Amino acid sequence: MFYFFIIYLILLTGISMGKDVQIFSDDGFVLKGQLYKPEGKKKPPVAVLVHQFGSSLKMWEDFYPSLIESGYAVLLIDLRGHGKSILKNGKETKIFFKENFRSPADIINFFKKSNQNVNFSLIPDDISLWIDHLIESENIDPERVILVGSSLGGISIFPVVLQQDIKCLVSISPGSPVSVGKERIDLSLSYYENPVMIVSSLNDPLGSSKVSLYLMERLNNGTLILISGKYHGKPLIPKVKGYILQFLKKCDGEL
Repeated sequence: MFYFFIIYLILLTGISMGKDVQIFSDDGFVLKGQLYKPEGKKKPPVAVLVHQFGSSLKMWEDFYPSLIESGYAVLLIDLRGHGKSILKNGKETKIFFKENFRSPADIINFFKKSNQNVNFSLIPDDISLWIDHLIESENIDPERVILVGSSLGGISIFPVVLQQDIKCLVSISPGSPVSVGKERIDLSLSYYENPVMIVSSLNDPLGSSKVSLYLMERLNNGTLILISGKYHGKPLIPKVKGYILQFLKKCDGEL
């Protein structure tokens, strides 16, 4: 279904066909992604989209075309242990997850068990390696890199600012800072001065609204959007898509 959606998108908009890309993490994961570029831009800005726990790069299929239409190249990545990024030093290494979970407690248990197997604290380093690849091999504008993340991806993007020049950040239903290291998160919040948008629902079942307030108290240049309801991650995206695109347009006035 995802493949036919892409074909339809190409025919409708003239967006170039995405290409499969891969890099290697410092601890031996083969990390997979897909890169799309807007037509007619030799050195476009780039948006790196970082999915949530238990998902894959496909979670962005209804969102990323709008970024390409706005002039961005888009890199969709499968996080370590997710999607196609499941080989580590030649051995299959995956998260533990079931779609038919019964409660938020189940997700937390899956998460803890997966973290022991995959090591989520290294995700920011993986993202930084992806950015190095884009700058060195894909002819993107190194001064116009943005990061958009959801849940686990939404908290993992913050420490990247300690390693890379990031134009702005969008964090949707950010996960617990403990996931990638609280000290690392706190340092990145105090250090980063560029615009950050945080999005959460008021009654997020996994506590992202509390995390969002924690982040906002420590950010130098943050914008918070709270949506009524009990949404977490992907279900929030269509509700705030317009706000995100408007935020990015203001952040990157060159588009």
